[in-house]
Amino acid sequence: MASSKFRSIESPMKFKDQDYKSLRDACLKSGSLFCDTTFLADQNSIGMPVDPNTDKVTWLRPKEICDNAVFVEGTIGTTDICQGQLGNCWLLAALSCLTMHPELFVKVVSSEQSLTEGYVGIFYFHFWQYGEWVEVVVDDRLPVRGGRLLFSYSRSKNEFWSALVEKAYAKLMGSYSSLKGGNISEGMEDFTGGIAYSQLVSAYKPPVLWRQLTASLSRGTLLSCFIQAKTSREIGTITSEGLVRGHAYAITDTNKIQIDSTEVLLVKLRNPWGFVEYCGPWSDKCKNWKKVAKAEIEKLQLQNMEDGEFWIAVEAFSSLFNMVELCSVKPDSLSSDSDSASSWFLTEYEGSWIPGCSAGGSRKYRRSFWKNPNFKLSLTAADVEGQGDDDDDEDDANRSNPNYQLSMTAADVDGQDYDDEDDANAAAQNQKEKGKKCTLLVELLQRDRRSKNKVQFLHIAFHIYKVENQVGKLDEAFFSSNKPAGRSGKYQAVRGVYNRVLLEPGNYVIIPSTYRPNQPGDFFLRIYAKTGNTLGREKFTCSTNFFMTVMSNPPLPEDQMRVNNWFDQEDVSDDRLDAAAFMRLVNSVLEKDYHLPLETCRQLVLGEDTRGKARLDRTQALKLVTSLRNLQSTFFKHDEDSSGTMSPFELTEALNASGLKCDSEVVKVVWERFGSGEIHLPFHGFVSCVTRLRALHELYESENLEKKKSGLKTWLLRLLAL
Repeated sequence: MASSKFRSIESPMKFKDQDYKSLRDACLKSGSLFCDTTFLADQNSIGMPVDPNTDKVTWLRPKEICDNAVFVEGTIGTTDICQGQLGNCWLLAALSCLTMHPELFVKVVSSEQSLTEGYVGIFYFHFWQYGEWVEVVVDDRLPVRGGRLLFSYSRSKNEFWSALVEKAYAKLMGSYSSLKGGNISEGMEDFTGGIAYSQLVSAYKPPVLWRQLTASLSRGTLLSCFIQAKTSREIGTITSEGLVRGHAYAITDTNKIQIDSTEVLLVKLRNPWGFVEYCGPWSDKCKNWKKVAKAEIEKLQLQNMEDGEFWIAVEAFSSLFNMVELCSVKPDSLSSDSDSASSWFLTEYEGSWIPGCSAGGSRKYRRSFWKNPNFKLSLTAADVEGQGDDDDDEDDANRSNPNYQLSMTAADVDGQDYDDEDDANAAAQNQKEKGKKCTLLVELLQRDRRSKNKVQFLHIAFHIYKVENQVGKLDEAFFSSNKPAGRSGKYQAVRGVYNRVLLEPGNYVIIPSTYRPNQPGDFFLRIYAKTGNTLGREKFTCSTNFFMTVMSNPPLPEDQMRVNNWFDQEDVSDDRLDAAAFMRLVNSVLEKDYHLPLETCRQLVLGEDTRGKARLDRTQALKLVTSLRNLQSTFFKHDEDSSGTMSPFELTEALNASGLKCDSEVVKVVWERFGSGEIHLPFHGFVSCVTRLRALHELYESENLEKKKSGLKTWLLRLLAL
């Protein structure tokens, strides 16, 4: 669905249907303090277990913690945010960056709130969530242990805005423990609605890096950085220079000073802990500052105190840090031609990976990759010359690097490029070819993977294919014989992957996918294109209806003989078989590992016109035996791994081969109905699927036209759920 659906900052979605003004007015009228019933002041909201040997956690309001409590003490600054006993430095580093941009900060934290005037214990904050702004209401009861805030706090002990922002974000994610571990880019995007991306520090020479950081800050870009931990054990350890591995730092400023004839380029960082600072050259207590004029020191606002904020020379920064994360609110800051004013067109989509329907996995799984959701791109207006093999364009080269997995999350990505290497080379070559190109800025985000007490990101990526004179659906053959024209890069277990892609004018399709098939998940896709290009959704993968082809196969002579012998030799009353006798007959014909249980045989018998006797005559029994033999052959053919079971995608193809053409919605309901929540379907389940669909189709066809107005698909979906 297009961007018009999504809520703006002026009209945000009300989280949990809570309206701040209505709740505040009700409290003012009753003279009571607000207590949030949707995020209780209890252990469930904290999420993580509490050590019983420590002091008990209590929930107190700011005025119960500090007599002179205020929402904001003076002005907003980076030192207002200090990390508590929660591993959410990624979030607090992003919040520190946000304080450097007042026009962005007020979108998240409204300046009209106070702990004095009109105070009733209720506060609200705005966060960007997958294309729309969300208003989150909280009460001001905060977890306290040993007389101190358990989580985020301000260096000004009587200031509470940062602790309340953290609580609101925890409510949005499910609990405080849901904030443990993450990428800085998540927080940056959720505070601004911008697009975040990563750059390797090693890709720049120090002076070039300093100029890039300076230019980014001047454009209003949020910046942060971290040192990659090589193992999980290294996360949180401190280097000899006083820097923390696997820990997010905010980049808050750049500047330069002159000493004699030497120019020193400096970068200012902030540790969200509020302490533990860099102790190398140009740190707070470094003797080098004695050589600097007092006016220069005042210009840099150097503070010789342990507040987590410090300066570092860009050469040391380049040698010690691995990655810089950037978040640009404006698309022009993401484009290589950002010096020129541009007009961009934004298209946003929501979608899902549904097992057995649209969760096709990576290109490694060729039989199912084409089932993934797809979105059509029509590019007509070229806006840049092809870059060619231009090594000087370092900024552009690094923007095309895929997002990087922050090591402090649960596990590192194994680093494999799951697609064929020649695909990567083809995509890279496409970027290098000269000629007029269209600029696309593409980001794929997986939704709602932070749940209470658990953060579980799927490995995701997107691919873009050129579609030339394509008629009908884009099927397995198309994707097997064509290589991607653009892509996000390696599959990564991060919330979002981003890339800037240059494509020739033409028609394309973009495919978001997880690495493994049948992994359920929701995603959000946003695409920026220069004005003149159009983006729109078109489903190539599934038909929009259901229809059945009558499959009529003559019985085999040996089957006819076996059925007749069975009727002659068995003690068959009035020459008819009940379900139990039919089960014995069928299982004598089918392969041993594919025998049918009694319940399936009952279903088959009741599906025939037995005139109320629930028993089969010879003709009916022979027809079913022939049908089951054919279904067994179909099952053999589409059970590719010979597991004796069928995956959801194998089921789709097997149903088609059986004459049942189902679209994605019908297959999804069929799988839920007959798969019983399992990932694999046995043969008798496949038989039940086919039998039920054929019976429903025949019943529908027997209805009069007046009853058919709702359509076959609607009718099927309703009855399959019964």
